[in-house]
Amino acid sequence: MSTLRSTPIRPHSLASQVHEEILRRIAAGELTAGSAINIAQVSRETGVSATPVREALARLAAEGQLIFVHNIGYRLPEAPTQQHYVDWAIARIVVETTSLLYILGPIDARKLDEADAINAAIRRTDFGTGAAGIRQFSELNWRFHAKLLELARNPLLDEVHARLYASPQFSRIFLGRGIVNQAKVAAEHQKVIAMLRRGERAAASDALRQHIVDSLQRDARLSHVSISLERLLGEQAGDGARARAASPKPASTPNKPLTKKPPTKKPRTS
Repeated sequence: MSTLRSTPIRPHSLASQVHEEILRRIAAGELTAGSAINIAQVSRETGVSATPVREALARLAAEGQLIFVHNIGYRLPEAPTQQHYVDWAIARIVVETTSLLYILGPIDARKLDEADAINAAIRRTDFGTGAAGIRQFSELNWRFHAKLLELARNPLLDEVHARLYASPQFSRIFLGRGIVNQAKVAAEHQKVIAMLRRGERAAASDALRQHIVDSLQRDARLSHVSISLERLLGEQAGDGARARAASPKPASTPNKPLTKKPPTKKPRTS
């Protein structure tokens, strides 16, 4: 007679409960951007000893929800500023849109199918308003853009791209309100895929640039940050072009006049 192997059901750990409570407070706006998170205070307020609290805060820091500073402790990241949005837009445009112009060889249809499947999940999923759903959306969104980058077949670009999405303060604005522009994001993604399927790499690059600018512009408004990314990026591009035009050009070496050699006289034969 076969026996079933016992599988103990573990109770919800104290650290996990503290982890969820801190996320709830962030979503509810009870903890403001930049505020310090004190271990002793959290321990008193939750009735949990310091060790599980410390474990929960370390996990939140590993997820990017908190920042840990040596000899100071934990705090929430500052809310994104206008400059944060500009910097992130420029970095993403440089890495993501340019990569589509440097796809070596034919466009991999399998990668596009995988990106299509990820975007379908973005379009259909009900992410809710809690931290778990927001993390799920952020992960799917990163995977979609990473899949486009894979078309370039460049591991160095993949590494740089992963760093660009390691800033959860940009997605924290969705906590408590949900992914309000979910349908627009999916539609803009689909437009890029359609252009790539037709082999229109430059058009796809332009569409991806517009998507990055528009999505960050929408997110900035949710953060109550007044900004016109299109105008600012246009001004920076114009400044760069003017600087290149004004830079001194290397002096050209004047062409030396060509001197004709006198014709050589052939010896007269008698």
